[in-house]
Amino acid sequence: MRRFSIAFAEGETSAVRFGAEGPPDLVLLHATGFNAVTYRPILEALGTQFRVVAIDQRGHGRSELAAPPERLRSWSNYVDDFLTLGKHLWGDAPPPVLAGHSMGGAVALMATARRPTMADRLVLLDPVMPSNRLALLAIRLLPQRVRINRIPIAQGAARRRARFPSRADAIASYRGRGAFATWDPAFLEAYAEDGFRETDGGDVTLSCAPLWEAATFAGLRVNVADALGRLKRPALILCAARGSATRVSHERMLALNPDLRIETVPGTSHFLPMEVPNLVCDRLTRALKERASGFVHSVTHEADVPATAPLATDTIP
Repeated sequence: MRRFSIAFAEGETSAVRFGAEGPPDLVLLHATGFNAVTYRPILEALGTQFRVVAIDQRGHGRSELAAPPERLRSWSNYVDDFLTLGKHLWGDAPPPVLAGHSMGGAVALMATARRPTMADRLVLLDPVMPSNRLALLAIRLLPQRVRINRIPIAQGAARRRARFPSRADAIASYRGRGAFATWDPAFLEAYAEDGFRETDGGDVTLSCAPLWEAATFAGLRVNVADALGRLKRPALILCAARGSATRVSHERMLALNPDLRIETVPGTSHFLPMEVPNLVCDRLTRALKERASGFVHSVTHEADVPATAPLATDTIP
């Protein structure tokens, strides 16, 4: 793994690279509250064959871009950042496979719908895709603080413990609990590497500040599914079998874009990359080999369980 920075007019964001130098074959965007290195076990495996890059989005990991929570208006801010990053990362070279988990999947989808040359194809890992358009419209015009107070997961993020004596203490606190309960241990160790920063006092604090994470959860103000109808690139969506953030039905997604491939992964939750990394590596490898050969799939649709199972919260990470 090699670290590097990408310059913006206002500062720099951070990224990690696996495999050979050169324009990336694969670019991955992380979920809300996580960071690029969180997915290191997957990226490291892929880096033995391909050029792989993962990016810290604004307010996450080692990114130094300004991240005052009150300025995060919607996920369009993340999309704008990524469109700028694309020019730096691969410019006029052939576009990469774009992968994204959760919010990262939604950002990759919306960016490619806006600029098709961003991606050769997409692999979206349980991307956030709300089903209730009316509820989204009703909340989108409310002030940020009101939106945070009305979305349970945003409320929880705002109250998240930010400081720990050390990374080891943070890992011990998280291991086997909450969102981390089903994770392969290697991913928790990887998350903690850039999920915390040392303070002058000698302890560590979350790299993604609780109020920035809360603002992100409350910043979903667009109907992500609409981007499917504008997408001009092949795409595979992997959905969790339980608690999926992709709450639009498979039938609705295919009506918007009949060229999608949709697969529900048995036994998984929203954190499927951390639960079935070998399967995720397999699907990403297939996409990368299809990119190299110029292959485009015919339509297939695999659905083991409904993608609209009831969830405990209104907005998913």
